[in-house]
Amino acid sequence: MGQLTWFPLPFGLVVVFVDFFAVRDVNGRLPGAPAEAWNEHAVLQSIDAFIPFAQGRIALLGGLFIAAALLFGLVEFGLGRRPAGLVLGTGFLSAVYVAAMPVVYVLNPVTGYDVEFPEPSGAYSTVPFDMDALSPPWYLPLLGCVLAAAAIAQLITVRGVVRRGAALPPSPRRAWLLLLPSAFLPAFALANFVSDRIARATAPPGSFWEADSALELMVQVCAFAVVPAAGLVLLGFLLRRRGLRPCSLLFVGVLTVVYLLMLFLVAWTNLRMYVDEQSGFSWSVPGWREEVTTGILCAAALAQLAALPLLARAGATSGLGRRPADRERG
Repeated sequence: MGQLTWFPLPFGLVVVFVDFFAVRDVNGRLPGAPAEAWNEHAVLQSIDAFIPFAQGRIALLGGLFIAAALLFGLVEFGLGRRPAGLVLGTGFLSAVYVAAMPVVYVLNPVTGYDVEFPEPSGAYSTVPFDMDALSPPWYLPLLGCVLAAAAIAQLITVRGVVRRGAALPPSPRRAWLLLLPSAFLPAFALANFVSDRIARATAPPGSFWEADSALELMVQVCAFAVVPAAGLVLLGFLLRRRGLRPCSLLFVGVLTVVYLLMLFLVAWTNLRMYVDEQSGFSWSVPGWREEVTTGILCAAALAQLAALPLLARAGATSGLGRRPADRERG
């Protein structure tokens, strides 16, 4: 197995052991822990449910590291003879893997214990214990160090992959696909702006401060999405001008992850723009707004994802996977 494949496994194993010992420690002290007065009736339920919850959460987090190893294995062995695809896939998956480390930290089975318990009245009670106070003092610092080491080890591995892909072909025509992110965001903003103008022209007179706040929030979220989009555009120009350079391809994979996360955030904000609007403005918003804007965001994500395999194929068809002697004979 290559480094990309096996590196996540030992760190995942250590995370599972650290979680296990912390859960065992907390479970022993949970029956005598002080409970919050307003939901003391949930104490017995919370104690009984802690171990099943912790077992499921540990299995989930361990499974994430196993899934990471399998995905890295697919990239390493499936694209080992296509350096452009290997570097792109490594950059993409490594960005997801490193970004997942804070998620693993937050979803730990101790302080992440957030089950809700039904009450006879039909309402729900939360866990009645302060899980942060019950957490062993060594647990979160140690877990953070393990996850930081996992991220650093992955970055070191990425460096080795980039060095392996030193010989690369001339500039591919398919690099122009990286220029598309700059077109989708203005189209999305324009669709929202037009629908807003239509709604303001047809809505009954009144104060639309909630709609103004929603639009302002959308502008701010789009501003964040412009950053990775601009980075991808810049990389597209560099790839066309200088060819498939390893560092450029690596950053394409990384920025693709950031760009997709920003698109998800924009889509979430877009769907909730007028959910709590009470002035009547939302009734005048054109019915096509949500479908058109969501369609633009989906097209943006699909276009960016399509650019990665096309760039990888460009490298393969340019003799990237052959030895120097073979390329000279070709």
